[in-house]
Amino acid sequence: MGYWKIQADGLFDGYKIDADRVLVGEDDGTIAAVVPEAEAGSDVQRIRGLLCPGFVNTHCHLELSHMAGVIPEDTGLVDFLLQVLGKRGEIGRDPLEAARQADRAMQAEGIVAVGDISNNISTLPVKAASALYYHTFVETMGFLPASAESRLAQSRQVYDAAARSLGAASLVAHAPYSVSRPLFEAINRTYAGKGGIFSIHNQESEAENQFYREGSGDFLRLYAALGQSPDFFEAASKSSLATYLPWISEPSTLLLVHDVASDADDIRFAMTLTRQRGQSLYWCLCPGANRYIQRTLPPVMELRALGCTLTLGTDSLASNQRLSILSEILLLQEAFPAVPLEEMLGWATRNGAQALGMGDVLGSFTPGARPGVLVLEGWADDRLGATTGVRRLF
Repeated sequence: MGYWKIQADGLFDGYKIDADRVLVGEDDGTIAAVVPEAEAGSDVQRIRGLLCPGFVNTHCHLELSHMAGVIPEDTGLVDFLLQVLGKRGEIGRDPLEAARQADRAMQAEGIVAVGDISNNISTLPVKAASALYYHTFVETMGFLPASAESRLAQSRQVYDAAARSLGAASLVAHAPYSVSRPLFEAINRTYAGKGGIFSIHNQESEAENQFYREGSGDFLRLYAALGQSPDFFEAASKSSLATYLPWISEPSTLLLVHDVASDADDIRFAMTLTRQRGQSLYWCLCPGANRYIQRTLPPVMELRALGCTLTLGTDSLASNQRLSILSEILLLQEAFPAVPLEEMLGWATRNGAQALGMGDVLGSFTPGARPGVLVLEGWADDRLGATTGVRRLF
C-alpha cells in the first residue's frame, strides 16, 4: 500500500491548528503520522487551505429531508412541531429519494458521521448503503403515562430493525414535553447494565421550562391541538432538565441537544450529577435550526465558561437551509467572534466522534485512525469566511 504526504497552509489535527506540519497517510485514508515539515522528506503535495479531519454531525433528522422549505422560518417551537406533525405525510416528494439526496449532500459537505434521529424504518436502506457512519437514535415519545409500555414496544420494533441493519443504534426519548415519567423510566431500564448512548432534545425553548415549573405556557396549546389532556401532570417547580435528568441513570453517555434555554444552574446541575454517576455528558448545538425556528441561539459562552463538552448538529431540512457543519461553524463564528476557530473545529470533529463512540476511528489525525481528510479553502488569519469551501481529499 502506498503512502501520501500533504501539507497545507495550516493543519488542524483535532486538537490544535499549526503551520509547518505534514500529514502522512495510506492510500485507504488511514493516518500514519503528523510530522514537522523538516522531517517529511520528499514527495510532499502542497495545497492551499486548512487540513481538517472529517466533520461529525451529532444531531440530524434524515427522515424529514422531504420537508425542505415546507415550514416557514420563525414560527416558534410549538407551531413548528404542529406543522411537522400535520404536513409530514402530505408532501408530494418521495421521502426516500429526499433522504438519499440529503445523505449525498452531507458527504459533499465533508461530514463523515451522523447521529440520526429515526421514528420509523424508512431511512434504514439509505443509511445502510451510505459511505457515512450512522448512529441511529430511535426516538420514543408518549406524554400520557398510560401509553408508556405500548409506546416503548413500538419503538423497540424500530430499534431492533435499526440494530440489525446498521449495528449502531440507541433507544432514546424525544423530549421532556413529549415523554412521561413512566416512559422515561422504561427507557432507562432498557439501558440497565448495558451503557450506551442516550440523546434527547433538551430545553429547546423557555416554554419547556415554564411547563415543568408551573404547568403553564405555550405547550398547553400543543396538547390541546393533539387532543391530550395534561391534567395528570404535576409541575415540579424546577426546570425540565433538573426534573428528568435524575430519571436517566443507566446510559453511559448523554447527548443533550439544542440547550437553548439551559441556564447556569441547569448546566452545573447536569455536570455535577453526571460526574457523580460516571456518565459522559455532551451538549449538542444546532444554531442553524434554533435561528430558523425561533430566532435564538444557545448560550455558547456560558456553556464554555462552565467547561462543557460541546458538539455540533444540523437538525433537519425542515428546520435548516443546509445539512452543513461548516455552515453551523460560520454562524457561530459570526455570533460569538471571541471563540477561537480551533475550539469550534474541535466541537465539529473530535468531540462529535467521541460522543458517538467513534473517537478511536474518527475526529482526529491520530495514527491508525481513518477520520477523513478535508481541506477548508479560504481559511485565513484563523477565521473562515463567506467564501470558505470544503473539499474532501480522503
